[in-house]
Amino acid sequence: MTSTVAIVWPTPLNVETYAAAGRDVEVPRPDCPACERPMIFWPGYRRDVRVGDVRRIWVRRAKCRACAATHALLPAFCLLRRLDAVEVIGSGLVAGVNGTGMRSVALALDVPHTTVRGWWRRFRLRAPMVAAAFAALATSLGSVAPALSAEPARAAVEATGAAWAAARRLLGDRLPPPWRFASAVSGGELLGTTTHPPWSGGGGGRLMPPVP
Repeated sequence: MTSTVAIVWPTPLNVETYAAAGRDVEVPRPDCPACERPMIFWPGYRRDVRVGDVRRIWVRRAKCRACAATHALLPAFCLLRRLDAVEVIGSGLVAGVNGTGMRSVALALDVPHTTVRGWWRRFRLRAPMVAAAFAALATSLGSVAPALSAEPARAAVEATGAAWAAARRLLGDRLPPPWRFASAVSGGELLGTTTHPPWSGGGGGRLMPPVP
């Protein structure tokens, strides 16, 4: 029996350039997250990503012959089961944390109010887990434990920024921007329904090197 999970990789391309490349988009071939053996490319699929306009991209997949598992190689501007690019979602979450109403956020981002409300509800539910996981990641990367706000959603945004800053000190310009970093670290599950925290292994917390 096979299973499909996502490996999120930090592409340097924007959504428009990635979409324009179609099936010719260059994607690094990963090792299996479970057994660390080289994987083979497998047939991919198309999905939509919204950054103002909706773009259709090609998502490559890889398969581990030993584990018989297939993995979607998801570019880091995506989150699982979310139409909008992670930078759009992230900017909406930051605006919400800073007190902007959801209708105003939706108007500014030109997305439906119900969509923004869905981001916010899911993020608030996951905020304590996200804050703890990204704060732990920051310290594991050599940073002092970040001082976080008492309000969980704000703390989650602060911890994500602290982890990104700690990683940037180690990786420099090779590191993707903050919200793409959060997508990569969480395995695309930043707003997911999983109960395991980001950076817990087993598919999440696995940063692939960017394509040169």
